[in-house]
Amino acid sequence: MSTDTPIVLITPDAKAALETEVKRGGSTGELTGGLLFGYPLDERHRLVISSVRPSGEVGFGQQNFALNQTRTSRQLKHARSLAPEATYCGVWYIHRTPIQELTDEEWMQAQSLLEDPDFRFKDLVCLVLCFYSGELNIYASSFDRYQSARGQPPTPTQLQLMTGPLPTQAADVTLPSAPPPTPTNWLDSPGVAARLRMEHERLAQTYRAEPAMMPDGQMVFRLTPKDKHQKLAFYLACGSGFPKKAPWAFLLAGGKRHPLSSPGLVNWSEKQWLVEMADELMKWLNWSLDQFVPAAEEALNRGDYQEAADLLTVVLATDPRTPRAARLLARAQAPLR
Repeated sequence: MSTDTPIVLITPDAKAALETEVKRGGSTGELTGGLLFGYPLDERHRLVISSVRPSGEVGFGQQNFALNQTRTSRQLKHARSLAPEATYCGVWYIHRTPIQELTDEEWMQAQSLLEDPDFRFKDLVCLVLCFYSGELNIYASSFDRYQSARGQPPTPTQLQLMTGPLPTQAADVTLPSAPPPTPTNWLDSPGVAARLRMEHERLAQTYRAEPAMMPDGQMVFRLTPKDKHQKLAFYLACGSGFPKKAPWAFLLAGGKRHPLSSPGLVNWSEKQWLVEMADELMKWLNWSLDQFVPAAEEALNRGDYQEAADLLTVVLATDPRTPRAARLLARAQAPLR
């Protein structure tokens, strides 16, 4: 995850209200969700203090939906009674599946809000409440105008519960004590150690698999295909709770981790194997190329030549015929020589 991605903070009351909506909301087959109220604390932090499910006549869920303070003025007034700085800051949706990404319909809804000419948003908070098999998980992402203009999905980000009085800036935030680093002794379990040895053996049949133990206790496999795409390298990381807990995948570009996703990772079960995830990610990387090229161009324009070069190397290793990628890579590599 890029260090530029905003962190989403949410008050306990706002979180409890959303959980109540999940419990009382029915599965109608229609878009289920609403608006978020809050305000930015600084360039990095977005605070959510309340939410609302708009009434039917407001038209929430329609692509041509536009914010209208006359129809949500009561809820906005309540939010401003909590904090004078509060205004519309995002959207929330309920999913009855474990899939945390916005649907196409929800994406168009969020895009219409983000580009509402009356509000000039820089970015929006997107919360997805996945209620599946009796378990509720809340996922946060950030959606900015750059992503909207290029048809890119929101970027997953951290969601943190805020405690204490409402802050006016990030320095005033009181967060729960950070959990201790993931202990390295999770590998001491004979079952886990045996599973990771088998994972390594299976990965090594198709990939150059280099395992490494990270300071935070994660076991990370650096993977490079043996046949095609030999210049491509990506990573699968396993931490405490594996194999019941899903691994996560990323690329390294300019020293930053760029998350990767696929259906198998989203719907992970301990019956699956890392090599299956790696094979699936190789297929899904083709889908991601449209995101990497503009991200590389943006990095190039701000002078992050190494990040741009790394991203473009991934693109060309996956599909050498990608338009503009070779020309952009030459521009990125020139200052690095």
